Amino acid sequence: MSSYDDIINLPHWNPKSHPRMSEGDRAAQFAPFAALTGYDAMVSETARLTDSRDDLDEDQMLALNEALSMIVERLGEHPQVLVTWFRKDPRKKGGPYIKTEGTIRDVELTNRILILKEGSRISLDDIVSINLLT
Repeated sequence: MSSYDDIINLPHWNPKSHPRMSEGDRAAQFAPFAALTGYDAMVSETARLTDSRDDLDEDQMLALNEALSMIVERLGEHPQVLVTWFRKDPRKKGGPYIKTEGTIRDVELTNRILILKEGSRISLDDIVSINLLT
């Protein structure tokens, strides 16, 4: 005879002063606790890779200047171009290289901005290469 024989077959006790907790509420007590709010976002941002901006050599600068000169000469024709440019990341050092295809609307030499008909405004200082498509 064991020491629990007198209570082993008794019905489970339920409190009369308050109802039983639902299984969902009970499970929520044991859910993971995020003690450092925003920590996961910070780690993800730190792990996000960006490209470093490469300086153009003399040949690349010359080719870019020639392409810009041709675009300015043909501005009335609104040439179709493929522009490769560097977009600085707003949160960390570096950024991605972007390829944008579009039709030239204007080139503002004083503000050093290339404007496409689609509305994109690209700084001439950020352009790596321009290829005329038409």
